[in-house]
Amino acid sequence: MPTRRLILASSSPRRRQLMADAGYQFEILPPHESVECGICSTGGPAALVVELALSKAINVVAQLKELGQLDDQCVIVACDTVAECGGMVLGKPVDEAHARDMLERLRGTLHRVYSGISVWRPGATGDAGQPDVQLATSELRMDQITDEQLDEYLASGLWEGKSGAFGYQDRAGWLHLVSGTESNVVGLPMDLLANMLARIDGE
Repeated sequence: MPTRRLILASSSPRRRQLMADAGYQFEILPPHESVECGICSTGGPAALVVELALSKAINVVAQLKELGQLDDQCVIVACDTVAECGGMVLGKPVDEAHARDMLERLRGTLHRVYSGISVWRPGATGDAGQPDVQLATSELRMDQITDEQLDEYLASGLWEGKSGAFGYQDRAGWLHLVSGTESNVVGLPMDLLANMLARIDGE
């Protein structure tokens, strides 16, 4: 396998766990929080996550340059994930009331999870040095959960920091994957990542 220094542009513990479970050796360098501020895509949630994934990668490349640590072995992996229901983008809830509103919207419905993923080896030459940005989509159905189940989940705090205020890995009993991959729902589409890395390694 070609020499590479894999850098995960994320502070998400779930993305870190997915990468570790898959056996990747990697470093972590999160993008600045300001990267996600003020971005509003006119192309809907799919375009939004693609845009944000690329913005995160660009920010981390800039940080590596500032640190004097950018070389031709660096491969940046950046991802952004949102849930969408009825045309409304459901990002990370700001508080419990916001989480409740999201979950009340989701229960008993079909909804989608979109992840934009960017894999970039900026030190490569020619086209190989351009960021590869792709989209993964999963569709899920949430059971018509009771108010008591909703209250219990909110009290657990598991909703914190999760797009759509839920974690597929938390309550599989009332959240069902209809299409796409589980890893995409958790926050990093691993099959797509493997394909993108293989493409970069082959260039």
